[in-house]
Amino acid sequence: MKTVLIVNAGIRAQGKSGKLNEEMTRLAREAFEAAGVKTLLTDLNNEWTLEGEIEKILAADLILVQTPIWAMSTPWHYTRWQDEVLTHPKVCGTDGRTRTDPDKKYGSGGFLTSKRYWLSTTWNAPKKALDEPGEFFDARGIEEVLLPLHKQFAYMGVKPFLPTFAVHDVYKNPTVEEDLLRWQATLKEAVKKLA
Repeated sequence: MKTVLIVNAGIRAQGKSGKLNEEMTRLAREAFEAAGVKTLLTDLNNEWTLEGEIEKILAADLILVQTPIWAMSTPWHYTRWQDEVLTHPKVCGTDGRTRTDPDKKYGSGGFLTSKRYWLSTTWNAPKKALDEPGEFFDARGIEEVLLPLHKQFAYMGVKPFLPTFAVHDVYKNPTVEEDLLRWQATLKEAVKKLA
């Protein structure tokens, strides 16, 4: 049986409810469980333990991170989780280099090579802010803007599962119904791929 760890980083702070990320987390859990996939859940608004999270990482075939993008990155409680959990020697490995083999490259020491990760994000920024020249991110695109998140998983040896999913413009021009339908369709694709 495959196992998915879903990490909900939707934050309840500064007047934000985290409801969209909670709903996306709920839909993901339902989709995977309906397909007979074991799901583990970490809601970063709740207490968690380092050992418990390490056990979940080691048990998971797929790590799905559901997060808003705040201040050009993830909320602080995801950053704390990443810093404490994803850098722990039991899941992180080393940088790969050794004094006896100078040809080994930095970032090649991750050992979780049978695992996959997937990012699902919610943004205040409209899509064109990431994709179009002259806009805020100057056509860098979502994967480049989120490069530090991708590189943390790469450092661990974990490979990408599907392209990053994104819901854009959630405050000024929300299209939540359409976005959730798109998310459900993408989850069907994910379930098939995981099987």
